Amino acid sequence: MKRIGIALTTAVLLAACNIEVLPGPAPGTPVIVDDPNGAQATIAPSRTHRFELTVGTEPVRVDVYHQEATADGELYVKVFDGANAAYAHTDRRDLFAGADAALTSLGVSAQDVDVSFPYSVNLPKSMGKVYLEVTNKTGGSAQVTVKAVARNEVVRDGFSMNAPSGGATAVGYGGAVLFLGQRDTYTYQGASNQLIRFTPTDAANVVGLKAVLNPGQPSETELAAGVDVNLLPGDRVEVFAEGNARAGFCQNLSGCADGIVTGEYGLTIH
Repeated sequence: MKRIGIALTTAVLLAACNIEVLPGPAPGTPVIVDDPNGAQATIAPSRTHRFELTVGTEPVRVDVYHQEATADGELYVKVFDGANAAYAHTDRRDLFAGADAALTSLGVSAQDVDVSFPYSVNLPKSMGKVYLEVTNKTGGSAQVTVKAVARNEVVRDGFSMNAPSGGATAVGYGGAVLFLGQRDTYTYQGASNQLIRFTPTDAANVVGLKAVLNPGQPSETELAAGVDVNLLPGDRVEVFAEGNARAGFCQNLSGCADGIVTGEYGLTIH
């Protein structure tokens, strides 16, 4: 009774002072980063379950596993930041998109991805509290497990490129766009009379990766996939997802073990 009295007294005082008490974001089932067991839930048809986690000083990949999976699109995953503002969403295993962006790119359908793979979203470091809503779009119950793992950033920021040396005829550089809004930047430090070629590792380029030579300059040139362009000392290259709207995953770069290569690309100088 004493606790109830204190609560009622507090409410009356706040009302008398004309102070509006606003509810915070709805809590969710806790997910602990790098917990191998993750957090489980059984979701009824057309229902949504909410999870929450905290992203600290390392970026995180959050994975939603669907036990009864038979195809893409059976679950819909939406991510919210600590203020409960929509951040990202996905219903496919090969990419994710900003909250207001479509999940397909350039009219390309989802690639053939093993349905044992999770629905995943990469979250940047220091994002803080994050909420995750998983909706079951199937006609039966869905057993889901949500895991979160610390991951490598693989961000190229002012990365130096040089011409081939030691008798080599070509030298390759690679990266991956793994986070929404990520823009990798490179500066060419080698000699003249070289060519550069941009190649998305995913042939369908479902994320919509683009590369631009000397962005914002009079000499700005988009690097079409597989096409050679002249390269001069001091030239800059920027690689990003079209409209900064989507991001993908990587497998072939150091620190990458996603099993999917939709965010990967290569830059070849020859």
